[in-house]
Formats: sequence, structure tokens, C-alpha cells
Amino acid sequence: MSDTEAKDTVLPIDSVVSRRKRKSKKRTDVDDIVDALLGGELGHAVSSKKQRKKKKTKQPVEPEPTASGSASDDDVPDLYSWDTIENEKEPAEHPTETAPEEDAISNEERKRTMQLALAAAEASETSSDPKTPADWFDKLNHEPAVIKSKLSADGDLTAAKLKAKAELPQEKREMTGRYLAMDCEMVGAGFKGCRSMLARVSIVNYYGHVILDTFVKPTEPVTDYRTWISGVRKSDLQTGREFAEVQQQVADLLKDRILVGHALKNDLAALMLTHPPLLIRDTAKYPPFKEKKSSQSLRKLAASVLHITIQEGEHSSIVDAKTAMLLYRKVKTEWEQLVAPRRYKAQVVKAKTKERFARLREEIKQQQN
Repeated sequence: MSDTEAKDTVLPIDSVVSRRKRKSKKRTDVDDIVDALLGGELGHAVSSKKQRKKKKTKQPVEPEPTASGSASDDDVPDLYSWDTIENEKEPAEHPTETAPEEDAISNEERKRTMQLALAAAEASETSSDPKTPADWFDKLNHEPAVIKSKLSADGDLTAAKLKAKAELPQEKREMTGRYLAMDCEMVGAGFKGCRSMLARVSIVNYYGHVILDTFVKPTEPVTDYRTWISGVRKSDLQTGREFAEVQQQVADLLKDRILVGHALKNDLAALMLTHPPLLIRDTAKYPPFKEKKSSQSLRKLAASVLHITIQEGEHSSIVDAKTAMLLYRKVKTEWEQLVAPRRYKAQVVKAKTKERFARLREEIKQQQN
């Protein structure tokens, strides 16, 4: 062999080292984990490459004969022969054909789903969230017709309009009813208005109708009217009613009725009244309305649950009472389920107490005889 031929057969050192590194690179557990996270695509590709490499090693490629009939000395085996795509399976030229019956069924299902989607889109476009408590009551008291979508045998969509509830008569909406929502506004008394004093009382029924709304004359000098938040002014209190009169009227209205409100402890304290705990529905204490075991303000609840904005500037006790009633009506079923066990226990205790007193009366009568 001549020197020139020897030089031609020698490969560059960098290329040989890099090829040896790639050839000696082994698959590790980390690669398996990465492949598993990526859906196994890389693992499948590597395994198929390994199989092709084994086939190549089993059947070595013979060098092509030269003109002299023997392999040339400068022929170098391709170290990357396994990285070819010759052995990859070609996709089928003719995909599997589906039966005509399956195509007909799938077309019918598509039509039905499209019709249901269109009906749902129309219903969502017509419905919109109210912006004020009054709009909410209008929506609840005058419920629109409910459209039930029905599919016939041939797949056509037919709409049957059915009224969910008939409109309530005006007289029933103005009745006191069993549920009442109350809210009070206070003014400050004492040094720099440190003590709260009743200034206004508002009560609404289940349908948002105002049952009572009156200002109350102060029982002691007012040092802070808190107009920026209470909306109460000096002229309002001058034309108000006496505290004892308002207190008696509120007590008569709340008797044996469910009282709804927000932070009712403060309102009842200002009125100097009490109410049975089982008949109180305080939105500040309802567990699902709490955030991290702490009660939220009525404004936050109105924004998050009802998607309305209240208390922008001076407060209105009527708006606050209506908002509290709307919050209760929103979760009335779940709330009453929470109260039911306590109510049942109270009824059992009451019945046992009656039996005990009846026995005592009988014993007293027997001793007297």
C-alpha cells in the first residue's frame, strides 16, 4: 500500500471519537422516565431503531465488488447504517372503509348534537344576569317560560313551551308571609360616636316587597350621623317615629317568622330584641358564604353570588335587606337541609319537656287528692 492510499484510509480523529461516543451511548432509566412522561413516543422510536440495528448486525452488508473483483481497501463501514428509515412500515394505501350503516348513524348523531347545541346557545343568549336587586326579584317572581327540547324519531327538533310557574298575584306578593329580611342603619352616640344607635329600620318579604321602612327618633343626642355610610341626615330623624313604637311593631312582625339578614346580631342589639336561633338565617354565618372561616361583607357576597353591585357610597337599608333575601333564596334548599337536624332536635326536646310537665301536674294532683 502506498503512502497516499494510507492517508486516504485514515479518518479524522474528531469524527471517529464523536461516532464512537454516539455508538457507545447507552439508554438509562432517566430516558425511560422521560419517554413515559412524553407518551412513550421516544421509547417506541428508540426500540424500533435498536431492532433495526440488530437486523443489520445479523446480516452484514457485503461490500460491492470493484472492477478488480475484490473490495477496495479504502471502503469504511457506515457506523450510522442503523439510523435509516428503509425498514419503517409505510402507511396503508387504502384505509379501512366504514360500513354505510355506521356512517348513517354517525350523521344522525351529529345532527342531534348540533341541534342541541343551537338550542343551548339560544337559551344562553336570552338569559342575562340581573344588575340590581329589583331586577333579580322581577326575574324570580316573573319566571319566563321554560323550553324543553325534544327530539323526535326522525331527528327533527321540536320546542314545547311550558310555563314553570304561573305569575303570582299582586296581593300574594304584598303579603307578609313566613320569611322576612331586615336591615337597620345606625348613627353614632356618645364620645365621637363610639356607640351605635338605631336610626332606620327596613323589612321586606320573600318577594322583595317593602313591609316596613321608617326612621327612628334618637333616644339620646347624636354625635355622628355617619351620613357617608348610613345615608341618614338630621332632617330624617326629626320626622322619625318613637323608638318604643317601632320596637313593638318589629317584634310583632318577627314573631314566629324566619328572619333573614346580614350580621343580624347588630340589628337586633340596636332594636333591643331577641329572636329564636332556629328562626334566624344570617348570611354572614352561612358556612358556604364564608371565606377561610371568616364572614364576608354583604357587598362581596352580592358581587360573587348574585353578580350585582351594591353599597356604592351611602347605604340603603331597603337594598341591603333585599340583597340578603336574594342570597337566602339562592341557597334556600341547602340551607334548610343544614338547619333540619337542629330543628328536629329542638322539637324532640320540646316534646319531652311537655311530657315531663304533664307528669308533674298529674303527680301534684294526686298528692292534693
